[in-house]
Amino acid sequence: MLRMLVALASVVSAGLVEAQTRDDLAAAVAAVEASAPAALVRHGVPGVAVAMVIDGEPVWAGGFGVADVETGARVTADSVFEIASVTKPVTAWAMLRLAEEGRIDLDAPIETYLGGWTLPPSEFDHSGVTGRSILAHGAGLGAGGDSGGPPAASVPTLVEAANGAGMEYGPIRVTHPPGEAYHYSSKGFVLLEMAVETITGEPFALYVTREVLDPLGMTDSSFGWTPGLEARAAWGHDWYGRRLPHYSHATKAQGGIVATATDVAKFLAASMSGPDGVEPGRGVISPGSVKATFTPFPFEADQSAVGLGYNLHLDGETLVARKSGDHRGYKAIVFSMPEIGAGLVILANSDRAAPGIFADIACPWSEALPGNPMRNVCGQLRTLRNAHWFAGGIAALIGLLISGRVVVDLRRRKRDGPRQSSALRRVFALLLLALLMGWWVYWYSDIPLRLQGFPPTFYTVRATLWPTAFVWVSLGLSALIAGVCLAVLSPRKPGQTRA
Repeated sequence: MLRMLVALASVVSAGLVEAQTRDDLAAAVAAVEASAPAALVRHGVPGVAVAMVIDGEPVWAGGFGVADVETGARVTADSVFEIASVTKPVTAWAMLRLAEEGRIDLDAPIETYLGGWTLPPSEFDHSGVTGRSILAHGAGLGAGGDSGGPPAASVPTLVEAANGAGMEYGPIRVTHPPGEAYHYSSKGFVLLEMAVETITGEPFALYVTREVLDPLGMTDSSFGWTPGLEARAAWGHDWYGRRLPHYSHATKAQGGIVATATDVAKFLAASMSGPDGVEPGRGVISPGSVKATFTPFPFEADQSAVGLGYNLHLDGETLVARKSGDHRGYKAIVFSMPEIGAGLVILANSDRAAPGIFADIACPWSEALPGNPMRNVCGQLRTLRNAHWFAGGIAALIGLLISGRVVVDLRRRKRDGPRQSSALRRVFALLLLALLMGWWVYWYSDIPLRLQGFPPTFYTVRATLWPTAFVWVSLGLSALIAGVCLAVLSPRKPGQTRA
């Protein structure tokens, strides 16, 4: 009788869990379906694909918006995107698999595995440039990566890329003390790619596809565009909404994968306990190695929480691992919460996509889940957005108040008009206007980066976490400087006092 009661209780419990999972899924899907279309309009992004993981398995994927502005084709769950640096956690799995097989020591100098290529001399100890430190961006390597060339351009070899061919800011070199602090460097992943090819004797893409992608069922993923996947492409678009070509890249490990959102969700799910007790790693790497990807790297003088391929948010009740990707015309982000078996993939086909649109989709999704596991992350992003709006609003308000006061004084003949202003005042006003023009050129054109050798339209509106909100900062600053210029060019007449 007791056994029957226990069995009955198990069945009832399983039924309740299954019902709760269905409710969670329905709420999460509804949140995405409501937020994604609005986010596209708000941020001026053509399209996104979204996929989610619940209870350790991919459960839903959908597309929103346009895959190609020229044809009007729609984004679907089967649309293929460049996932850019979201490739890096996949590269981490390849390195961990080799480590488990005893073919590489992730804590040994990476130069041991580069077939004779060595880092240029520097003032730092290169022994700390290891596979593990590179994966955590703690190797002290210089910034930059493979920005890609025209589709028909010849592609440099890995060694040529390591020596600077096609790379941002030149050759790979050590610019900071290895192990000391977090310095993001896509270039370091070129060394990992070289190491994999030296160790295995085969192309990096072939090895990782066979050993990682295929076992995880990522059949709609590839290192680079194939004719079949390109036929389903969500084409990238620049800041101005123009369709971009698919650029050629010399390297694969730092950002070479093209994939559907569903395939990326399969990878996220593989880091979690799955249905029927399936262990994390899915047989590709061990659960211990999976745990290592979510373990903060021990920086000597930096509190940044960075795992192997992921940035980690440890300030909430639930670990949130995040990785974003950034190619010309493509932006991507993934959120993985292995402790609760949840994850979200957002792939966008526009340079306008940034943390702003990602937050506008991911945060409602998180709020639909039990406990709102990303509330701290979303709180930080919303604070950033609100700070941009507040700063822009305050600057605009001050500028309008100054302009309004000057106009009132001019009507009351308390000020001289701009035509009567001195040469010194005119020069000062011109300097302010030149600074304002420089601001707009710096943030909203590709001219500064092109002067550094970057390709056209590359990273327009760069280094801003919330570019569409940052526009309001720029508009507010413009209103402020316009008001100051008007005041400078319209001085008070002698003997006039402020009311």
